[in-house]
Amino acid sequence: MSTYTCDVADEQAVRAVIDKVRSDLGPIEHVVHAAALCRVGSALTHDVSEMRRLMDINYGGTINICQAVVPEMKQAGRGTLVLFASVAGWLPSPGLAAYSASKFAVVCYHEALAQELNGTGVRVISICPPIVETPLLDGIRAANEAVVAGQKGITPDRVLDAAERAVADPKAPLFIFPGPAKPLWLARRFAPNFLRKQVTRMVKPEL
Repeated sequence: MSTYTCDVADEQAVRAVIDKVRSDLGPIEHVVHAAALCRVGSALTHDVSEMRRLMDINYGGTINICQAVVPEMKQAGRGTLVLFASVAGWLPSPGLAAYSASKFAVVCYHEALAQELNGTGVRVISICPPIVETPLLDGIRAANEAVVAGQKGITPDRVLDAAERAVADPKAPLFIFPGPAKPLWLARRFAPNFLRKQVTRMVKPEL
């Protein structure tokens, strides 16, 4: 296993490390992009520079990765790109306005990219998990436990299993919703007002 590091928000750094990977390991056919940052704060008082940093990493990083690797896949006529969005990109909640906005941008970018790549042999899949027991969730709890309303996240293994099944299934949908993310997504589509009221009732952080 080889390790390469870079700031995904830095376009030139991403291109440089991708070039290094190609040089060391050969053509790139499969990419999983999961780099993300989350911060808790009010939509009105959250530090603007921090909100922009979230967008630069979560959304801008996605753009940088895609533009660095997808043209090669497209030219080869094959490849798989797995992006990590979030159910938060479909269902905003109090205290996570900046994070939700960045993941919503990833969702929209992914769908447009998938349409552009139709018929090229390149697949793009987005994983949209609910809260997951990771250090990112630990950070949210430490900042403001009420933001997640005491909910327990699913394990990373459940998310990775869902991603692996999607990659192995040529008929998998564009968006994958592991665990309880699927009913939340369905509720957002078909009963948005009801779901919004439930979120407002359950999630009451002091921001």
